[in-house]
Amino acid sequence: MDLWNFILNSQKRMDILEELSLANPQKSLDIAKKLEMRWQDVSTQLNLFVEKKLAVKDGTQFYLSKQGQVYKSQIKNLQDLENNIIKYSDFIDAHNIEKVPNSFVRDFLTWEENKLSHLTSIDVFPFISKNIKRSKIEHLGIFSRISTDIQDVIKEVDDNVSVRIIYPLEELEKINKSVINNPKYETRFIERKNIYCVMQVCDNNFSWIGFEDQKNEFDYLNIIEGEDKRFVDWSRSNFEYLWTNSKEI
Repeated sequence: MDLWNFILNSQKRMDILEELSLANPQKSLDIAKKLEMRWQDVSTQLNLFVEKKLAVKDGTQFYLSKQGQVYKSQIKNLQDLENNIIKYSDFIDAHNIEKVPNSFVRDFLTWEENKLSHLTSIDVFPFISKNIKRSKIEHLGIFSRISTDIQDVIKEVDDNVSVRIIYPLEELEKINKSVINNPKYETRFIERKNIYCVMQVCDNNFSWIGFEDQKNEFDYLNIIEGEDKRFVDWSRSNFEYLWTNSKEI
């Protein structure tokens, strides 16, 4: 916490840390010019960074240490989180976000670019269908109920596309056995109480995610979607977490 306080209590330090790079060593004078700061101030802070192992000094140049890179990335996450809290405040209030495992909460809302979408009930199937068809390499899905229409769309996917789907165990009786045994894709089941989101991930290029509303129903109409890499990676990590905890039938 002392190191966090050292960084966060000074906008000047955060600006200097943002300017430092792992790959491109810079002189303190050059950094001072970029940030329009006094060279003496920048030089003093950089030497403190070196002392606290946030930066490395090589002759007259400074570059970011690996430890410094971790702090730099997390500060960026905190800034994105702060920006998005207001944007997503109504969404958070309307959904059971507290069910997201603690290991994933840290990066929730820290994505740079994504958007809230408000679908209508007649938009949901075309939206899901489009995402299945747009996948060329891999498609991941978590759905709260089994739909014959969605199963039919998945059957149309090319054989070279890897498809993995998770359903609630409570829906098992509704599924056609030919779906479970279909070699074109893998299906797993997990208890409904352990599913905290519904989603699709397409080729690591696009994802959307929805959460339970206050009535404990999965909300397919109000979702977060985007192509931001951190968001897609976050969605995929949540899928893999539930996939690991689900089982084949």
